Amino acid sequence: MQALAESVEGEMINLEQSRKTFHEVRNLPLQNFWKTLFQAQGRADVLSDPRYREYFAWVPNRSNCPELEELMRGLTESIPEEWRARGRNLFAGRSLRVQANAEAWKSGEVGVIELYYGFTSASMIYMVLYSKYFEMISTLGSVMLDYTEDDDAEIILMLLQEIGNEGFEPILIANKERRTWRAEGVFPAHQLLRELPASRDEDSYHEGVRSIEEFALAHEYAHHLLGHTNDEYPRSHYINGRLDRELVELGVELTAYDVNAMQRDELRADALALLMMSGKLVMTPTRPNLYRAMNGAILGLTVLAHIYDAWVSSNEPKETHPDFLTRYDAATKLLKGMSKDMPVGPHEDHPLDFMSHLSGFVTLIIDRWLGSEVTDHEEISVLGLTSWLIERRAEVLEELKGLRAST
Repeated sequence: MQALAESVEGEMINLEQSRKTFHEVRNLPLQNFWKTLFQAQGRADVLSDPRYREYFAWVPNRSNCPELEELMRGLTESIPEEWRARGRNLFAGRSLRVQANAEAWKSGEVGVIELYYGFTSASMIYMVLYSKYFEMISTLGSVMLDYTEDDDAEIILMLLQEIGNEGFEPILIANKERRTWRAEGVFPAHQLLRELPASRDEDSYHEGVRSIEEFALAHEYAHHLLGHTNDEYPRSHYINGRLDRELVELGVELTAYDVNAMQRDELRADALALLMMSGKLVMTPTRPNLYRAMNGAILGLTVLAHIYDAWVSSNEPKETHPDFLTRYDAATKLLKGMSKDMPVGPHEDHPLDFMSHLSGFVTLIIDRWLGSEVTDHEEISVLGLTSWLIERRAEVLEELKGLRAST
């Protein structure tokens, strides 16, 4: 019992030191991050509102943000018990830094996962973009299903173009503003980057943003577990071995990618993050967990790739992160591996179908980016997108039929 008490005390000492150091290094008061943010913005109206008094009085423990505190609790529960002592020592801090980024840092007894406010701002923007894209393709699909040979083709095309503009325009705006975000920080200035479509409720939107943040947290958490920070973590050898076995089981071979050592560490952190978010390390992945992991990973990687022009890059020694196409390919292979044994739902719903929606969104963003970078690039039209979506839907249905036959 005494040894257990000493172990728990040691964990708390490390956590306290991590929490204290983070606030000192980032020059932040030890309080709820959102209170700090509203103070910095001079929002006395919000700070004095009695409805938020209890929320702003919340005291930091494993994070300086109540939402990140909850995410850290869930991620720690998603790993085997013998790994959790390390996780409980980590402090997850939001900072006021405006770049779209996150990082893991370790020094002595201090272990920190830092999430920049700029990354949160970017996640909010791209979740709005995806929401508008999703509404667009849903509307396009219903129009095409209702279309008959007797309808005026020209009117139908005009209708499709009008619907397409609702999804295309916000992406074009984001493509133009991302250089400013990269230089000065990410803030949702344009109205079309803030307004949700009618089909998306606030709760599902915020859960989508939270899933993107969770992937970023899980990725940095994984760096700590895998021993990628500047310390010797004895259990990291065992954790790396467990990750290797999971990858073999899922048919994912990270050594097949032409990347340098640091970039391979990033792919391994992505993989462990997805295993954590799905819950596969401690149980059979559930449908909601897989949907959340897909949303968080694919949109999170898209945020970073679009803002920092990281769609394609080299594996030169100075490059620390693989490009988007490599990370996306590895992540989707792993997600497909975890999804293949999941039964198809009563409405033909399945994680593979959701992944096709996400891949369409990514394709459209890359297409519009190419249009701004390559002079003779022919951008996808709304008619081309509609045709592609119909073809892809047919492919997914065939995949789902195969899955249903095998379960």
